[in-house]
Amino acid sequence: MSTDTTNSSSSSSTAAQQILTTLGAGSGIDIFKMSRDLTDVEKLPKQEKINENIAATEAQISAYGLVSYQLAVLKQSFEGLNDANEMATNTSASTNATAASFSSLDGTAQVGSYDVTVKTLANGQQTKSDEYSSKTAQINGGAAFNLVLSTGVNGVDSSPQIIAVSTATPQGVVNAINAGDYGVTANLVDTGTAGANYRIILSGTSGTANAFSVATSSIDGGATPDLGFGDTGTAAEYVVPFSGSDITGAQSSNTFTFTVGSKTATVQLHGDHDSDPSNSDQALYTGHDDSTLLTAISNALTAAGITEYTASSYSATGPTVNGFKFTATAKAAVTSAPTATVDGSAVSVSELVAGVTENTMQSASDAEITFNGLTITRATNTINDLVPGAVLSINQVTETDSASNPVRLSISSDTSSLKIKVEQLVSDYNDFNGLMAELQSSSTDEDNEMMGALRRDSATVRYIQSQLRDAFLADADNADGSSDPLYSSSTKGLRDIGVSMDKNGNLTFDEDEYDTAITNNYENIVTMLTANTTNQSLYSTDNKGLAQNIATVLEGLTDDDGVLMTRNANAESAKEDYADELAALETRYEAVYDRYLAQFSAMESMMESMNGTKEYLEGQLESLSKAYDNN
Repeated sequence: MSTDTTNSSSSSSTAAQQILTTLGAGSGIDIFKMSRDLTDVEKLPKQEKINENIAATEAQISAYGLVSYQLAVLKQSFEGLNDANEMATNTSASTNATAASFSSLDGTAQVGSYDVTVKTLANGQQTKSDEYSSKTAQINGGAAFNLVLSTGVNGVDSSPQIIAVSTATPQGVVNAINAGDYGVTANLVDTGTAGANYRIILSGTSGTANAFSVATSSIDGGATPDLGFGDTGTAAEYVVPFSGSDITGAQSSNTFTFTVGSKTATVQLHGDHDSDPSNSDQALYTGHDDSTLLTAISNALTAAGITEYTASSYSATGPTVNGFKFTATAKAAVTSAPTATVDGSAVSVSELVAGVTENTMQSASDAEITFNGLTITRATNTINDLVPGAVLSINQVTETDSASNPVRLSISSDTSSLKIKVEQLVSDYNDFNGLMAELQSSSTDEDNEMMGALRRDSATVRYIQSQLRDAFLADADNADGSSDPLYSSSTKGLRDIGVSMDKNGNLTFDEDEYDTAITNNYENIVTMLTANTTNQSLYSTDNKGLAQNIATVLEGLTDDDGVLMTRNANAESAKEDYADELAALETRYEAVYDRYLAQFSAMESMMESMNGTKEYLEGQLESLSKAYDNN
């Protein structure tokens, strides 16, 4: 209560004094301005000192930010030199890119030419199920069952995978397979056949070793369905008989034909043996067991484009049948049987074996190529282990009689990108060095507020410059040419590729020295900079090359616990302390101002009282004087 009363009295007194001063009462002096001036005489020098400290600290904080940024730029330049595959720009060419090409190259790809012949492509097995009327058609009477998936050569696996099918429908089978990582994916395909629209299609990974087979087993002794995945199919076989042991009675017009659809193979059975017009034409073959006749039939099939069947000799007893067997090349049901004629008359074509469709649509196979004359097999059509730093992709079998077979692949290298990167890092370092000189300068520049921003922290500047100078002038790890055969004694550090440091701390680049080094020691330079590594973990204890060593030093300077962040945190803390000190100063001198004002207000009140007494006495004296004058 007393404090409030005092403040109220002080405020009333101050307000009254302002009125008196305004009316010219009291001494007539502006005690408010005088109180403020006296206060400012003491406060302003201290306030200006604190504000100077705040400004200098803020400049330091900005300077630390600039240094961190420039170090990050420099670090990025060296990180562009720390991977072996970034040292050069490689390009490739192919005489038949449709069949084979290098789909990916890095800077380590071996320059040269390579001949490739593609014999077979790698394929993944594709197998279909029996047909189902809908996605939700019941399988196994709706009872759950297991799929038994075996993966390996010919689908034989000593440890098959068991896949539980809880929803016994085509869609349920697909979902069960795709729910796990079994090396096989499933799709449900609508074939568009009315009444039997859906088949389950299983697709495996390419390569013979990834062939698979699928069986079923019961759950708790329940029923076991046959999904049709194991149907191996049967190739159709047809027999065309020849009467008797030979065909010597054939006439000059005697021919044999075999027709499949619109394609007909024709074999002449009677003709001129010796080109002597005086000799009559004779039978060209002795009978069905004449091997030359079988050859003629096979050639005729090829000439007619009949690839659906192959021919072979056939003999059987009970009843005796001699002739030729035509076997389908595909395991599938035959919708239209072939026909045959002899001398224009139809002959019987007997079905020996009915064709049954195979549910394996595509067998798993390896890719087979010849690479510079060496036969190579791989499980995939993308091959990354033939040419270091290059990925070979094969997409098409090359014809042995093709003008573009073998495919000629070539790799060429352009090292100009490395030179550009070295020149850039020299420029980036010199920009950094110029910035550091500016920040620690003792001069001032009205147009550059950052000039000398770190002159009060020269120790940090010297430390950073020392760290970088040591890193730049260092040798690569084990670069003595003896303890590690990867390094050459003539290529140890940046100085060996034309990069050196002058007396002002700036880097210089000798282009002629660089060109000579690249021409004579390119591989050693790559090793020196990268240790022949690409994307190596920073946590690895193995050598990483000089470029990454320097990048690591740069990163250490800008880390959260590095010198720059530590100094920046200290500066931020100092700035807060200065702000608190400024606020305390303001509070302290406001109290001084109030004290001056109170003292001058008391003086003004005294002066006002004395002026009142003066005026009273003057009035009394004037009254007495008038009284005497009247007398």
